[in-house]
Amino acid sequence: MAENDCTACPELLMRLGAAAGGLRALAAFIESEMVEPTMHRSELLGVLAVRAANLADQAEGR
Repeated sequence: MAENDCTACPELLMRLGAAAGGLRALAAFIESEMVEPTMHRSELLGVLAVRAANLADQAEGR
C-alpha cells in the first residue's frame, strides 16, 4: 500500500473495532453460560454459530 493510499483505513478500523467488541461480548456470553447456564449445551452451539457468523458478516462490512 502506498504511503498516501489509505482511503479504506477509517472503514477498516471501524470494522475491526466493531468485530473486537463483538468478540468480547461473545466471550462474556460463553463465560456466563459456563458459570450459570441458561440453555442446554446443544442449543448453545447453535446460538454461538449464529453469533460468530454475524461477527464475520460485520467484519466483512455486510
